[in-house]
Amino acid sequence: MTEIGLIGLPNVGKSTVFSLLTKISVPIEKFPFTTIEPNVGVIEVPDGRLDFLSSHLKPKKKTYATIKFVDIAGLVKGASQGEGLGNKFLAHIREVDGIVHILRFFFDNTISSSIGEVNPIEEIKVINLELLFSDEEILKNYVSKLVPKARSGDKIAASRMEFIDLLIRICNETLSIYEVRKFIRSHMNDLKDKELISLLRQLLSNKDVMYLLNYDETIERNAVNEKIYEVENFTGCKCLCLAAKFELSLLDFPEEERKKLRYEYAVNEDEVKNFIQHAVKNLGLITFYTVVGDEFRAWLIKQGSSILDAAGKIHSDMRDGFINAEVCEFDTFKNTPDLRVLHQQGNIKIYGKDYIVKDGDIIKINFR
Repeated sequence: MTEIGLIGLPNVGKSTVFSLLTKISVPIEKFPFTTIEPNVGVIEVPDGRLDFLSSHLKPKKKTYATIKFVDIAGLVKGASQGEGLGNKFLAHIREVDGIVHILRFFFDNTISSSIGEVNPIEEIKVINLELLFSDEEILKNYVSKLVPKARSGDKIAASRMEFIDLLIRICNETLSIYEVRKFIRSHMNDLKDKELISLLRQLLSNKDVMYLLNYDETIERNAVNEKIYEVENFTGCKCLCLAAKFELSLLDFPEEERKKLRYEYAVNEDEVKNFIQHAVKNLGLITFYTVVGDEFRAWLIKQGSSILDAAGKIHSDMRDGFINAEVCEFDTFKNTPDLRVLHQQGNIKIYGKDYIVKDGDIIKINFR
């Protein structure tokens, strides 16, 4: 299952966000390192298309796609050198598929800030440098193992050293995780060296990342929007906002009361749903759907995956015994929400194993 890590400095609200998303109660304190071992929770991905399909097909069971969120302890300046159990926490980040960097935009004198101020851009700078320094250490260790081989005339080792030395130089000269990521991704498709590809995939600089501004509901909306723009302009990455503590407090209220309070504070009721959907999209995942017996189900898969990959996602027997797939695009179904009629109209297409799955495909796998 795809895993998304929640990272950030201490006391920015990671555990609050985690509790809100997963409905799992975890310790939330006003001091750093309440979280040591990661908290893990699986959540359903909100899906309006699944709801639409189910409302017309009337299955007995409707199953949303799921994704795993991991609440990773706060990093501090010097984490790459082991400060604040930094090496342990950095290792946790390497294990997830993508990152959500949570930024503090709430003002509470009882909750200390590890940088001494509420400043999301400075928080980004601190975390990015630690991720970058950690990657640089890994690259240098890798190069040190290549040196004896390169000196003995191993051309593959020499080629690898040349590539990694260039990457280390970019780290040192730019001190920018975004420049390092740009370099890596500009070369990934052309690289044939499986060992190098494996190394690059381990780097924190190469993780998909988005930002979440954890704000206080009393802050004016214009100020929140301006800060989102500032973060996106600085990072070149998507940034969303979430009044995490406020939304968490609403869980005990009836739905009508929640709506009134959100209206009073101008908080968008779709913030949680939008965040989850964007976090999934940011990982390059798309959704396809299956109707099997009485169950209608949504699945997540990497964009660009083949129909064989989709079949294997459902069950290994489907991949191994694959014959063909019957596929209907969601928009086609939306216009004519009746599978029997769509069959008659020829709008359900038959594809072989080379078909590339598209977002929203409704798929039936025929297999031996």
